[in-house]
Amino acid sequence: MKNTHVAAEEILQNYRKQAEDREEQSFHPKAAYSKNHVRQVPVEKDHRLCYRRDVDRIIHSKAYMRYNDKTQVVYLVDNDHITHRGLHVQLVNNFSQGIGEILHLNLDLIEAIALGHDVGHPPFGHEGEGYLSELSEEHGNGIFAHPWQSCRLLNEIESLNLGLNVYDGFLCHDGGMASTKLSPVFGKTWEDHITEKKAKIADPDKDIIPATLEGCLVKLCDTMSYLGKDIEDAIALGIIDRNQIPKTSLGSSNKQILNSLARDVIVNSYNKDYIAVSEEAFEALKIIRSFNFKEIYTHPKLKVESLKIKRCYRLLFETLLNDLNSKGDKSFIWEKFLNNKPSAYLENESAVRMVTDFMSGMTDNYFIKTLQKVIVPSRIEIL
Repeated sequence: MKNTHVAAEEILQNYRKQAEDREEQSFHPKAAYSKNHVRQVPVEKDHRLCYRRDVDRIIHSKAYMRYNDKTQVVYLVDNDHITHRGLHVQLVNNFSQGIGEILHLNLDLIEAIALGHDVGHPPFGHEGEGYLSELSEEHGNGIFAHPWQSCRLLNEIESLNLGLNVYDGFLCHDGGMASTKLSPVFGKTWEDHITEKKAKIADPDKDIIPATLEGCLVKLCDTMSYLGKDIEDAIALGIIDRNQIPKTSLGSSNKQILNSLARDVIVNSYNKDYIAVSEEAFEALKIIRSFNFKEIYTHPKLKVESLKIKRCYRLLFETLLNDLNSKGDKSFIWEKFLNNKPSAYLENESAVRMVTDFMSGMTDNYFIKTLQKVIVPSRIEIL
């Protein structure tokens, strides 16, 4: 009678072989097959396919846990039904997978990219990103860009050792409105990825095309997923009325917009070596996006605390930096962030980079609590 462990191993490896065979039989010819998955550091095989293993690593990461208290668009509002960053990435994943299944793509890769693409966002969303980037540049550390930081966070800070196509998807996820058609740059190498990371941090607006159909789909669906949801949130908050929404072929509700776009992407991408949307849908998306920027994202009711947040970013950044430079391993940032970092990180990164990494990883509430802890005076207990 076989050893129980040996028998279990045979069962699991047989499952893995069958799963790989199913990919060969059902996937699009240009999809990302698990057999072609590449990591920087090879690992032993287990019963999970490689991209499923990447998904598991992401959702168990500390960075993923912090999503639920990070701003998507609206911050400092007491309403549990307004989209936060954690819900946004789930919506992107859900929308992308629904389309990707019909296009016969790798759903595990789609999920890995979708769930991890925004972990690099700092507190208070894109607004906070602008403030942090300004401070980083001012202190000689260069521009801060959240797609680049997402790669850095899940590779150099939390060393998850994910697949190349996953990191590529993170880096390339923004800029989905640049064209009606996204044709993957198949066959990228780790050297290509490093080169593209340098290009992204030099110019955060640079539009980099993913290496996979899955990455292209998430890139397009990222924008599609938030436009209609942001409209619904704005209506719920009384920022806009539904009758203000521009009349387009996509409809006037999130449900209608997503349904129209999903059908459009499927029709224009099915059995193709690219991901595409029709000119009509693309023009409608641009109209809605323009409306959102004008009527929602810059609405005065959502920006009443902006000046305070900007001041707090500077105050916290400079306080943490001075504390680290003067106290070293007795500093607040050492206690809360640096004490468990590998020696390579501590030896190779500047103090400014360490503070930028620490602040970018904060949730909105932790940002405020840290301000109170390191800046606001507290009572002194004398025994």
